[in-house]
Amino acid sequence: MINLISALLTVGDLPDRIEVPGWSMCNSQITAISTFVPDWVSGGNSQQVIEGGMSFTAKQNGKPYLYVRSEALLPELLRGSVYSVDFDFKVSTEAGSSSQPEMLSPPKLLYWQTTEASKIEYTRGFMIWEDAYDTRPDYFVIPELTMTGASPVPIGEFTHYSASFSVPEFDSSPHQTLWVRLTLKQAPQDAVTFSLTNFCIKKKETYLDPPPPFTPFSTRFQIMHPTEPAASEYEQANCPFIDNDLVSWTSLGFFDSPSVKLPDNTKVLFSKSDVVEGLRYEKIEVPETSSLVFNDEAITLTVRSFLVRGKLLIGGPGCRVAGPIRIVFWGSRTDADTLDGFGSKGLAAVGLSSFVDMYGKRYYPTWTRLARKVRAGDDRAYLQRAVNWEVGQEVVLTTTIWDDTGRGTEPQNEVHTIKAISDDRLTIQFEANVKYVHYAGTEYQGEVALLTRTVSMEGEPSADGYGGHSIASNARARFAGVSTRFMGQTNILARYPFHLHMMGKNTGSLISDCVARDTYFRCFTIHGTNDTTVSENVAFNATGSCFYIEDGVEENNVFSHNLAAHVHPIGEAASGGSQSGVTLTENKNARGLNTNDRLFPADAAAAAYYISNSYNEFHGNVASGGWAGYSFPSLPYTVGSFKDDRFIQPHSRSLKKFTGNVCHSSGAYWNMAGCIYVGGELKMAGNVLKYMSGKASRPTIDEGGNHTWMLFENTLIYSSLQGMMHWGERVEMDRFEMHDITRSATLFGEAWLNNGLVNGYSGNVEADFENKHHDGFQFPDTTSKSVVTDIIFRNYKTDKCYINVLPGMFQTIKDPSYCEPDPAKGYDGWSVNDHSEVVWSGVFDSDEFKPQQISATRGIRFEDVEYQNLVSFKIVNTGASRMFNFIDFDGSATLEGFPTIVGSNLPWWNICSDCRFESQWSVWLCPKQPVGEVEEREVLHVKFTTPEITADNGGIESSGACQKAAENDYADWSNCDVGHMTLWGSDPTRKTPITSNAGVTGLSGTGWFMELDGGSPRVLEIVPEQVPIGSTFRFAVGYPAGTTFTITASHRWKSNSEVTFTAADSLTELMSSKSATQYFFDGNTLYLFPRPPEDIQVSEGKKFERGGAYVYSTVRTWTIRVEASCGVDSKGFCSTKPVNVLPPWDVPCPSGRPAKTTLAPLGEVEVPDTPLPYIAGVPYDDAAQSVTINILTLVSVLVLMLL
Repeated sequence: MINLISALLTVGDLPDRIEVPGWSMCNSQITAISTFVPDWVSGGNSQQVIEGGMSFTAKQNGKPYLYVRSEALLPELLRGSVYSVDFDFKVSTEAGSSSQPEMLSPPKLLYWQTTEASKIEYTRGFMIWEDAYDTRPDYFVIPELTMTGASPVPIGEFTHYSASFSVPEFDSSPHQTLWVRLTLKQAPQDAVTFSLTNFCIKKKETYLDPPPPFTPFSTRFQIMHPTEPAASEYEQANCPFIDNDLVSWTSLGFFDSPSVKLPDNTKVLFSKSDVVEGLRYEKIEVPETSSLVFNDEAITLTVRSFLVRGKLLIGGPGCRVAGPIRIVFWGSRTDADTLDGFGSKGLAAVGLSSFVDMYGKRYYPTWTRLARKVRAGDDRAYLQRAVNWEVGQEVVLTTTIWDDTGRGTEPQNEVHTIKAISDDRLTIQFEANVKYVHYAGTEYQGEVALLTRTVSMEGEPSADGYGGHSIASNARARFAGVSTRFMGQTNILARYPFHLHMMGKNTGSLISDCVARDTYFRCFTIHGTNDTTVSENVAFNATGSCFYIEDGVEENNVFSHNLAAHVHPIGEAASGGSQSGVTLTENKNARGLNTNDRLFPADAAAAAYYISNSYNEFHGNVASGGWAGYSFPSLPYTVGSFKDDRFIQPHSRSLKKFTGNVCHSSGAYWNMAGCIYVGGELKMAGNVLKYMSGKASRPTIDEGGNHTWMLFENTLIYSSLQGMMHWGERVEMDRFEMHDITRSATLFGEAWLNNGLVNGYSGNVEADFENKHHDGFQFPDTTSKSVVTDIIFRNYKTDKCYINVLPGMFQTIKDPSYCEPDPAKGYDGWSVNDHSEVVWSGVFDSDEFKPQQISATRGIRFEDVEYQNLVSFKIVNTGASRMFNFIDFDGSATLEGFPTIVGSNLPWWNICSDCRFESQWSVWLCPKQPVGEVEEREVLHVKFTTPEITADNGGIESSGACQKAAENDYADWSNCDVGHMTLWGSDPTRKTPITSNAGVTGLSGTGWFMELDGGSPRVLEIVPEQVPIGSTFRFAVGYPAGTTFTITASHRWKSNSEVTFTAADSLTELMSSKSATQYFFDGNTLYLFPRPPEDIQVSEGKKFERGGAYVYSTVRTWTIRVEASCGVDSKGFCSTKPVNVLPPWDVPCPSGRPAKTTLAPLGEVEVPDTPLPYIAGVPYDDAAQSVTINILTLVSVLVLMLL
């Protein structure tokens, strides 16, 4: 037995305190020194280079100061470091000047944070420079600092000035410019010359203490660690290379033969001494009855084709080899088949007799997380877990910014070589300094992964993506501690770095603690194989989807504790301007990297984890980068080798297990993708494979046909545009954290978001999303059912607006005073309540899609969230805007303190005096359960259709201006208006437009009165989609005197279900009975109580209820048909116009508002118990009300962030 423990612990000598090298930027390193002079007369300006610096001469016009700045951007300022600045300065005037300048004080130093926003403001004149350091402190890294030197400044002679400063609170980003502010006592009348020479800024040698332990912000996400290896994994026992019956390679005469086939029934040992310098084997073949065993020595074997029908043994489960052993595959692209159906340039283990064992040295962990932020210029990283990595090995630091595409920002993953390792194995030093910031804070931490193994398979660098490959087909293969590089053959089927192929129910094959690096096609592929373990592997810089479940037939596999980083689509990434994305078709002739043609169309949306069948397990994995991190495409049927099978419908399979997984820096290729993406459809169209990248149904059910929900639990997502995008029909996300995202999730179908933390901004300043809105959660606009419970929202408090800098490009401006429309500034502005940092928002831009009662919340808490930023509502002429609503089941989402219904800005939602208008959000808030013996309120949705003007399917009528307006995604849909619906009672302003896109949403307990511009409809169909049991819905519509009616109701699919309505004797009778099969016509107005029969409501209108909140299903099968007997005009309406009289009945309103039954989370909110009175036609104004929020700050946590 050989003990390898000592060999694993190579230790470098590192001090407890880290010495950070200094740097300097003096005259020779500064490209230029320029000046900015507000309001100085341009005609008198001149500047010139003088020895050691620059001079600047100008006439001044009222402003007694100017700025001098270094043109070169300076490196990152580091917390705990001390900096010195020195220069010589002179101010003078021309001889004979009528006045001499007098410096008010020595020069002042400012360190300016140069951002894109500041550049835009500078060029467009938005910045008021003299007030910049007062009103815009966020741009300055240090306060204004007075230079040490003579005071007052001597006139006409050079004087030396110096200053030192430190950065006590936070590291800056590496984009700063040094500014020197020069102030005169008064503005001179004559030209003044300022000269600055010998400018130099230096960072002194600095020591940084090791980081304190992390105090996590939240315990919603629990990190999962792999099980520590047993001691036997570090030992060697029962190694195959010590067997007594081995014969040497050389003894068989294999000296310099380019092609070798081992004799049958032979066990051959390949040792270092058998390597022939410069020999590149064409082919090595191991027959079924033979074995090829590698000795544990430094061996490099170069071969084109390696065919294994017998056994290939490089170590084993109890024999981890130190080698290093390298198998290098050589050769240019060819269509030749030298591997029994699997092409060329690779390793193929084929057949039931074939068995491959490759076991390199055990390194644990294969990746870990940072224990503190790594800054630009640092030369080491602190780790959260002790490692047994070695000096000379390579590691990758993963990016912690949101954009890993390389399209706008350079990817920030970095590969470094280990120079030294501390005694406690928690600090590694690199050969070179780090280039980028890699964040580690209390919210999340970037990863560090080991890329080196002692056994490796390698291709050769290839411009056309033709690397080596390995495949185990219907064989047994165990890969552990093996690294690959330049492996995979782009756009060639079954040519991947690691490939378990057609094994059926697996009987022991595995892939563990391996590496796939710089791949040309995929990383780890499971194809036609079940019950396999893929664990603790690392993938970096991959082409095409990386961890890859191929045809949708694969189930019961376990993917655990793997890491995939920096994954690239093949060709142009899938995008598209609508929810459909793009549709792409396979090209079976595609080859190589330099083409938009793809063998597999879904590689335009390449993911770190491509999961074609979700009935597999995923534990503790990390996805970084890629079109998506975890992609779940919808496959109606299996594809590829199983395209003719129909016994599995992958899109109906739910997740077997998804827990402890992390996703970051993904989803930046398309704004409708997500770090976790459940969407896209892959299917056969004849014999051609097609991929549609956008919205696709996913009807998850169990084997008995019962509905099941895809459950994502214990999940962490950060630095991504969108946390989750789910197009499917049923999903639940429980126990999660999201940080630095523009939106937590967009969820279609029956969706539950529970027990989570959504943090708009972390301490990672590099992760800021310029030009992006931040929504905590966006409610959908139709059909879906979204329930959001037990969520903490944090850091939604910074108002921004956007200016249109160039067509299609927006620039963030952080000062809210710039948000008002001002054509002189070149932008139109946004709605005052369209906050860009908001918790609740919606989809507002469509009239075709209108929200039913589809959104509900409960148990919401806020931390560092300003009241005005709770709700963002966009006022536009669309049904999605007018019908916007959600139910806050405990008053926590709105801080009302009691169950509350939120409705749009229209007075249509103001059904009673206990409702109030919240002007900061432009929405109405109504108690769900009014005080007293008043019916509990529900949100109703009813479709009213007429053959003349509306479309029953909610689509756009084919004629008229409505279709024209809809051609523009952001068109004014007011041309679609065909009438309006008004609440019964004395106030005619409480109404909403009706459009040719069918559907009206409003509150129960009142009455709705319809008025159509064309008059009375001859035929009117009413579909009460959401009228829950126990809620009251009264409806009325005007008709000319003398009209008679035939009114029936029936179920769309059930025969013999038709019911004929009867006329009530009086309105009083109808109002008291609330009969669903009676009507009353008083000569002017037809009255109905439309609702489905109770048995249909019970069977079809079921609640989707989670966490104490619920959403009703829609009942679309019960249609009430009103046929009026009247003269008909040319447009299909009754020829005589009705005398529309608004029914005078007012809802009985409670005497006050409910008592608060829940405390406002993390703060105290003062809202009056009774709202200001609502005056008909006058918008509600609560400016006089006192609304105070004292949000509690987590001071101790913030202090830890700054350390």
